[in-house]
Amino acid sequence: MKLCLGWAAVLLPAALLAQPQIGGGQCSSSTLNGNYSLSLSGRQMSQASSSGATVLGFKGALQGIGSASFDGQNKITITLANNTNSATGTAQTWSGTYTLQANCTGTVTLTGNETATFTLGAYDSGATYFLDGYDGTYSFTGSGTSLPATCSASLLNGTYAFNGNGFVLNSGAIGTVNAISGILTFDGTNAATGNWYVSIAGGTQNTVTTGAFTVTSNCTASATLSDTSGNKYSLQMVITAPKGTNFILSGASPSIMFSGSGRTL
Repeated sequence: MKLCLGWAAVLLPAALLAQPQIGGGQCSSSTLNGNYSLSLSGRQMSQASSSGATVLGFKGALQGIGSASFDGQNKITITLANNTNSATGTAQTWSGTYTLQANCTGTVTLTGNETATFTLGAYDSGATYFLDGYDGTYSFTGSGTSLPATCSASLLNGTYAFNGNGFVLNSGAIGTVNAISGILTFDGTNAATGNWYVSIAGGTQNTVTTGAFTVTSNCTASATLSDTSGNKYSLQMVITAPKGTNFILSGASPSIMFSGSGRTL
């Protein structure tokens, strides 16, 4: 019995020393270094009174797709194509500074074209990050992963399943929420087709589309698709895998807006 206790006394400190570190000491601003995807969602609330009660609702929504570039020291540049309930595919560039503490959390402070403060977090050894904040109009949440070194149209080649969610629009106003899922097919050059289902209050609507797409070297892509009635849909995408197997996207038409992700079947 004394021998067993002796071994326990030796092994217990060793076991404690072998535990992985949790908390600080892992990150610095250099942890985030390079180009990352960014999927950003913003919500603007409205407030009204009804029968003496305060009623909250969505006044506006923003769904942005693009990239965030961290310089490994303290500068950040964000490039986005933003869809809102009143405008489609608005290109915006935001810039500012960031910090990342030893516990892998920090802040992003944007100045210039956009003034906002975000909480920033990093994980997966700096391969993934998240942020959330407020710019005086929208309450934001977003995230991204490190991007491939370069991309071309040949990476989007095959059939992809995708899903997402968003809003139904009525003359620029938010009507209700939607959920979307379906198939996108790309030929690796410039042709694209889509077949998706939008679930809204009252049922599910099927849409079949054809059109064209382009891909930039920085891994952003866009597609313009039309259905059989001539309705046009604008898609913005970011390729997030070196072989083109995954992407994030946002889409909009005069009647819907949505964001989500896709991957090869």
